[in-house]
Amino acid sequence: MLIVKKTEHLEGKVNAPPSKSYTHRAVIGASLAEGVSKIKYPLWGEDCLASVRGCESLGAKVKLDKDVWFIEGGNFKTPDDVINVGNSGTTLRILTSISSLIPKGYAILTGDSSIRKRPMQPLLDALKQININAFSSKLNGTAPIIVESGKINGNVVKIRGDISSQFITSLLMLLPFNKEDSEIILTTPLKSKPYIDVTIDILDKFGIKVDETEKGFLVYGNQRYRPIDYIIEGDYSSSSYIIAAGILINSHIEIYNLFKDSKQGDKAIIEIVKDMGADIKVKKDCVIVEGEYNLRGIDVDIKDIPDLLPTIAVLACFAEGKTEIYNGEHVRYKETDRIKACYTELKKMGANIKEKEDGLIIEGVKKLKGARLNTYNDHRLVMAFTVAGLKAEGESIIEGEEAVKVSFPNFIEVMKSLGANIEVC
Repeated sequence: MLIVKKTEHLEGKVNAPPSKSYTHRAVIGASLAEGVSKIKYPLWGEDCLASVRGCESLGAKVKLDKDVWFIEGGNFKTPDDVINVGNSGTTLRILTSISSLIPKGYAILTGDSSIRKRPMQPLLDALKQININAFSSKLNGTAPIIVESGKINGNVVKIRGDISSQFITSLLMLLPFNKEDSEIILTTPLKSKPYIDVTIDILDKFGIKVDETEKGFLVYGNQRYRPIDYIIEGDYSSSSYIIAAGILINSHIEIYNLFKDSKQGDKAIIEIVKDMGADIKVKKDCVIVEGEYNLRGIDVDIKDIPDLLPTIAVLACFAEGKTEIYNGEHVRYKETDRIKACYTELKKMGANIKEKEDGLIIEGVKKLKGARLNTYNDHRLVMAFTVAGLKAEGESIIEGEEAVKVSFPNFIEVMKSLGANIEVC
C-alpha cells in the first residue's frame, strides 16, 4: 500500500511514460510483419508485456533490450499453452482476432479475474460473420476465449461501436489479411474514437491502408505488414496524473515527450484543465505546469476519453462550483467500474459527489481529508487517488499500489523525484 501525505511543493523535469496504446499496437503490428521491427522506447508495463508474450506464443521472435524491442514476425504457430493476458483487455481483444491466423488447431486466451468478466461477445459475433470461429469456453461471452485456425471468408462485418473501441481495433488489424476489401459497419455510435485513430496511425506506419467511411471503416484486402523502426511517443493518459498534481499543488513541472500534434485522445486533458482555469503551457514536445491554479467546475463529455474520468473527478473535487462528467457508460467496463469506484472512494475523503449511470456530478469542496482508499486493483485509480492524497489534509492509505505496473511502472519514483510525500509500506 501507499502512504500519501499532504505535499506543499512539486518541482522538476520528467519524461512522460511511453504510450501504452502505441506500444500495444506496435508490438502486435510487428508480429504480423515479415521481418524484424525495432520498437524504440516502449512501455515496460505489465499490459504491454502481456502483448509481447502473447505474440511470442503465436510465433513471433522477440528480443527485449532496455530501450529497443526487436520483434521478428510473419511466422505463425499454434500456441504450446494457454495465452494468459493478465489484466490486459487490449491484448485479449486484439489477439482474439489475430489468433485465427495460426496454421492449425486452436488458441486459448484467458486472464485474471477482472479480464474474465469483461465483455467479448460483440467481437465473437463479428468474427463469425467472416467465418472465424471464436467462442467463450463458458458460453457467456467472456474469457477464456477459444479461437480456431481459419481463413477469412466474407467482406462485411457489423458490430456495435459503443462498448469497446478495442473490438474495432482488433478487426482493423486482422482484415488486411482478407483476400478482398472489407467493410466494418458500426451499428451504434462509436465511442473512444481517438483510440481507433491511434490504431489507424500505427497501421499506416506498417504500410496498411484503411479509410474511414460514413458507416464505419473500409479495410483494403490482400495487404502485407512491413517491418518498421518506430519510436513510441509519451502517454497523455498516464501524464494526466502528473499534470493534475502540478495543477493542485504549488509547482514547477516540465513533462517531456508529450507531442503537441499527437493523435492520442487523452491529449484532451490539456484543454480540459485550461477550461477549468489552469494556465498550463504547451510546447512542441513539452507541457509545463506552474501551479497551483484556482479551478472552476465545468461539464466534460468523456465519450472519447474514458480513461481521464478519475483524473477529472479528482480535479473537480478541488474546483469551485459544479463539474458534470457525462457520456461515460462504457467506463463501467474497464478494469473495474470506475464510475462507482470514484464515487465510493472520493466520498470517503469528503467529496460532494453523486453517481449517475453515465458519469458523476461533483460539487467542489476545495478540501478533502485523508482516508483509506480501495483501488480495486486498477492502475488508474491508484494514480488518481494518489493525486487526491497529495492535496488532502492528513494522511491517505492507498491499497494495491502494485497495479501501476500495468501502465506507469515507475509512477511512485517519478512522483517522489518531484517532491511528492509518498512511501510504499
